[in-house]
Amino acid sequence: MKDAPVRHRVEYGLYLALKGFLRALPHATARGFGEALGALAHRLDRRHREVAFRNLALAWPEMAEPARRALVAACFRQFGGALTDLISSSRFTPEELCRRFTYEGWENLGKAAGAGRGVFVLSAHLGYWEIAALPVGLYKGPMHVVARPADNPYLERELTALRTRFGNGVIHKHGAARRMLQILRDQGRIAILVDQRVQEREGISVPFFGHPALTTPILARLSLRTGTPVVGCFGIPTPKGTYRFVARPPIFPEGEGEEAVAALTRKYLEVIENEIRLHPEMWLWMHRRWDRGRRG
Repeated sequence: MKDAPVRHRVEYGLYLALKGFLRALPHATARGFGEALGALAHRLDRRHREVAFRNLALAWPEMAEPARRALVAACFRQFGGALTDLISSSRFTPEELCRRFTYEGWENLGKAAGAGRGVFVLSAHLGYWEIAALPVGLYKGPMHVVARPADNPYLERELTALRTRFGNGVIHKHGAARRMLQILRDQGRIAILVDQRVQEREGISVPFFGHPALTTPILARLSLRTGTPVVGCFGIPTPKGTYRFVARPPIFPEGEGEEAVAALTRKYLEVIENEIRLHPEMWLWMHRRWDRGRRG
C-alpha cells in the first residue's frame, strides 16, 4: 500500500492517534468523548443535519419541529459514541467483552439454528451494531458479516481486525452470494444489514415507515432458496460502557417466487422499523434512505 494516496496515509495517522488517545481513557469516558465529537459534527455538518431532519419529517410527520431537531442532535451524538466505543473496545478480552453484555431473546438464535439450515442475522445501522456481532461469534461460533470495504485500505485493515478479532469473518459485498451459500451449507451464521437504500437496478420497493424504500432482496431470496431462518439482532448501548444484545423471534421463509421475496423483505423492514421506533435516536437518519437521487 506504499502507493496509496497521501490522504489515505494522513487519515490513517489520525486514526492511530485517536485510537491511542481513546485506549488511554476509561472505556465509558471514551464513549462520552465520541458523543462530544458527534455533537461537534452536528454543529458543523449542515448537509447531513438537514438530510436527517427531512427523513424524520417523512417518517414522523406528527412530531413537532423542536422535538425533531433535538432528535437529530441526539442521533449525531449517538454515532460519535458508537465510533469511539468500537475503537476503545479493542482493549477487551473475550471474557471482559461478554461480561459487559446483557442478553434479551438469546434463545431465538438457538431456535433458528435448530432448523439445521444455518442462520441469517438481520441487523441495521442502529445502536452499536458492530460490537453486537462479537458475542455471537464467541458463544455460537464464527459469524460472517457482509460489508462493503472502506475506501481507505489502511482503515479497512483496521476495521477488519476489529470485526474478526474473536473469530468472526467478513464477506465483501461484491460477489457475496456464492460465499454466503458455502457458509450456509456448513450451517454457519451470516449477518447482513438491509436498512440502507440500494440502487434501483439492485433493489425492490417495499414500505418503510409508510413510504416506498428501495431495499436489497438478496436476504429474502437466499432465505427462500436455502430454507435459512432470519433473526433480527441489535446492540443497544447501556450506561457505563455496557451493552444490551437483543434477538427477535426467527422469521422462517414461506412461499415462492417474487411475491414471497417481497413479503419477506417487508417483514425484515418491519422488524427494523419496530426497533427504530423503540430507539429513534440510535438509527442513521443522516442517510438518504428514501431519496432516489444522489447518495448522502
